[in-house]
Amino acid sequence: MWRHAVQTGGLFDDIGALSHLAEETLGMLRSGYGTWLTWLADVLPGALSEPPDQRLTIARYLNFIEANAHLSPKSKHLYASSALRVLAACYPTADWGPFRKIEFHLKKEADNYVSHRKDGRILSGQFVLAKSLELEAAAETIASPLKKALQQRNGTLLAFLSLIPLRRRTLTSLRFGESILFEDGDIHIVTKPELTKTKTYWNTVVPEVLAPSLQRYVSETRPYLMARGGAEHDSLWVTKDGMPLTGTATGTLIRTLTQDLFGVVISPHLFRDIAATTLARISPEAVGHIRPLLGHNGHLTAEKYYNHATALDVSRSHASLIASLKKDA
Repeated sequence: MWRHAVQTGGLFDDIGALSHLAEETLGMLRSGYGTWLTWLADVLPGALSEPPDQRLTIARYLNFIEANAHLSPKSKHLYASSALRVLAACYPTADWGPFRKIEFHLKKEADNYVSHRKDGRILSGQFVLAKSLELEAAAETIASPLKKALQQRNGTLLAFLSLIPLRRRTLTSLRFGESILFEDGDIHIVTKPELTKTKTYWNTVVPEVLAPSLQRYVSETRPYLMARGGAEHDSLWVTKDGMPLTGTATGTLIRTLTQDLFGVVISPHLFRDIAATTLARISPEAVGHIRPLLGHNGHLTAEKYYNHATALDVSRSHASLIASLKKDA
């Protein structure tokens, strides 16, 4: 069923009901539907022989939700809604009304849930940038060529994220000639529609405060690391042996670096929160820049971060504004 649901093709092919979705969304749905099947296999293995749409009864749906009661309301809703969304897409004529009512109540619970997971980890963007650039500059004092190269890369990567907070998948997909362009002395970052939620091209110019560090990484550090492993590719971010950094490796690296540098673990996605919250602290007018910064469409995203920034009551800036503050310091 799943294979057919995600099947793509041409004009006259049988296109799957979920084939139009982004890979990131499909991954989320796959996880939720897989969790449903795993629970069913553990509790009612005989039900797996039934047609997929008949496996889901009200009683089983409620029991599945109850089995996830130990999770946060958002995770509980994610699993329940993903399983229902997959089945509803594959069997559109079935009566999913009663299930949608249950899912609606789960969504309300999730929307009203206040998580404290990020408490203490939404740092000032100016502070994060300054510490990251200090780390990059300090690499010059390291005698070991490899350690010097890795620290220069690490500082540049953190500074890059503090100014250009791309999603992890987008960050690791950056490639020369495609998403990294050098024009008239500027470095342009361009992302393809399939890597943004808005399904449009997104681009920005690397701020002046970051450009020297990124240039050093591109012209010195990256070639050195690639030569160590004899690697040949066009990916921007590389490992100590010059291979492309994967999404998982990037996430682990950033968490480790931020724990060492700031005393708290900051995931790649939290850099987006830091960027948006810092920008919202400037003024109410600055909130309008949050959506293009994060690649979102809805105004609720901007309101969310403006409310967060107001609660923190701190005045800061972002991107070129952060850069100008740093220059004036």
